Amino acid sequence: MRVFRTNFMRSLRHRWPRIKKVLPWLILALVAGLLFYFGRSVDWPQVWQAMRRIPRDALLLAGGLTVLGYLSYGVLDLLGRRYTGHKLPMPTVLGVAVVSYALNLSLGVLVGGLGARLRLYARLGCRKAVATRVALFAAASNWIGYAWVAGTVFVSGAMPVPEGWDVGSGVLRLMGAAMLAAGAGYVWACARARRRSVTWIGQHVTLPQARMAVLQCLFAGLSWMLMGAVAYVLLQGKAPYPVVLGILLSASFAAVLTRVPGGLGTTEAIFIAVLSPKLPYSEVLGAALAYRACYALAPMCLALAAFPLMEARIAWRKRHANASVPGHGKPSL
Repeated sequence: MRVFRTNFMRSLRHRWPRIKKVLPWLILALVAGLLFYFGRSVDWPQVWQAMRRIPRDALLLAGGLTVLGYLSYGVLDLLGRRYTGHKLPMPTVLGVAVVSYALNLSLGVLVGGLGARLRLYARLGCRKAVATRVALFAAASNWIGYAWVAGTVFVSGAMPVPEGWDVGSGVLRLMGAAMLAAGAGYVWACARARRRSVTWIGQHVTLPQARMAVLQCLFAGLSWMLMGAVAYVLLQGKAPYPVVLGILLSASFAAVLTRVPGGLGTTEAIFIAVLSPKLPYSEVLGAALAYRACYALAPMCLALAAFPLMEARIAWRKRHANASVPGHGKPSL
């Protein structure tokens, strides 16, 4: 039995690179199958009518809040610029952050949060190590802000637990308290820790100063709160804001566990589970789909259009800079 287990583990390690390439597509296929299976019972004309009944003012306000949410997240890359000391222009850094965030929400962290950043930073002349540190700094900041916001919502008891869920309200409060402790512990460590640098995942990580840690928490937390505000506006205030925010926070955590890009299907399912006992099914699903279109799909389409334009602009600047250098491009004698 021990020999079989050893051989199995060796075989798994040998094939793991191939499995990692195939696994995301299998998960996406499974999610698509589940969505098709459960989607057959949905009265889609009613859902479409519910989406069309969302007032234009609410859509405009949701769009404005979306822009503010993306800019709040983009500030994390600006803090990463100060943290790493690279000299790229601030508007350029903000543009890279917004594009990568939009791709991250719909296509996953490997494509957006990490892949797009590394590609664009490399094209801009940044070393890979610096770009990786910026990406890790932004990701860590994002989840530290999540800990503060989710901890507050869960501890307050504002997030109702749907019937049939194994997690009770007491467990949710304990989770919230642990998150708040983790967020406070991070700020305390940045302010008081004597040992300020470690090596993690091959990267040399240094704790920022307390002021920067506070800014991380504020802007990352603001990004999450604006995300909740978008969904709240599209629900037209028919559910309390803390409840809507709690739903999105829970859905984001579930998306990380399931590794489904953008929490496709997960967000809508949690919205329905929590709100459908009090609101019509079609209105809840319509608002959830409108939220996805506003905060994820529309920005993704813009990011997919902006990404090649950014690369073309970078290439044009490089050619222009090379052409302005005397003797550059002339054949050597």
